[in-house]
Amino acid sequence: MRAQEDVIRILIIHRSRLIREGFAFVLDHQESISVIGSVAGVGEVVGDLERLRPAVILLDLCLPDRGGLRDAQWIREVLPGAKILMTGLSELESDVLACFEAGAAGYLPQEASLEELLNSIQAVAAGEVLCSPKVTALLVSRIAEASRERELRRVQGLPNLTRRELEIIALVEEGLSNKEIAVRLEIEIPTVKTHIHNILEKLQLDGRREAAQYVREWGLLRSSP
Repeated sequence: MRAQEDVIRILIIHRSRLIREGFAFVLDHQESISVIGSVAGVGEVVGDLERLRPAVILLDLCLPDRGGLRDAQWIREVLPGAKILMTGLSELESDVLACFEAGAAGYLPQEASLEELLNSIQAVAAGEVLCSPKVTALLVSRIAEASRERELRRVQGLPNLTRRELEIIALVEEGLSNKEIAVRLEIEIPTVKTHIHNILEKLQLDGRREAAQYVREWGLLRSSP
């Protein structure tokens, strides 16, 4: 008999009672798996999810209005350690990508076998991400595109700031007050306030904290002249 910590705790979320009970029947006969719950929707376990702490959640994509995607995002926020295995997918690239973007660790196509179900549960529980080479290539392409957009946004922001403004935003990022910045740069406090106002206007930000975050996120100062 396996040690308790080796048993994979499974929560089943599927709109069909027949499928839920079928999954539970098969999985409960596996020595390494324990079904801790079987419900029609996340709403039935909202208050209990952290207490149940499933290792793997079988989640139906085709809940009303493709609600499985919203549920996956919510689960990732509430219980980030749980691995989500989406079920009921066609193998349309758009569906598969949407699942991974929602936080799923893997997916089971509609034609998957019981053996594939068991293997997939073991794999995601072990920390693997299950997707085909084609989907992997698409995900890498998405990441590269996001990186290019980030770099473009960063570079486009640079010409808008003067050298003095770059000096001041660097000191804001260090956490200095207006008075401390004025002393450091040997300028008047009202001048510092004017520069900060102009920086926020140019970067379309609401406050000093956002300006500091912008500097860290976009690496603004690393590429400054």
